[in-house]
Amino acid sequence: MRGAVAVTGSIARFHLLAGADHLATYRFNTGVAEHHFCRTCGIYTHHKRRSNPDQFGINVACLNGLSPFDFREIVVFDGERHPSDDPQHRSRVAGVLRYEPADG
Repeated sequence: MRGAVAVTGSIARFHLLAGADHLATYRFNTGVAEHHFCRTCGIYTHHKRRSNPDQFGINVACLNGLSPFDFREIVVFDGERHPSDDPQHRSRVAGVLRYEPADG
């Protein structure tokens, strides 16, 4: 479980600005998805989606000027049943995470 907030981006419009030499890639099962992470610290940076190989899921914690705490609500998918394995291509929602800033 990586515990990251990921946003979707087009592979064609994605530009890695630095650190490519520190990335490693992990593929499993079908080999379609590519999960990229930092060899030094282990953080998940981005992945090519199996459900749409023209898209990346990008960890917002790795983007300048953006934080996971910028999102008030995050839909959490169950992580077990992949949309590509479902005849109707459905995602399964496990719940919603909500962020409420502390007064202060």
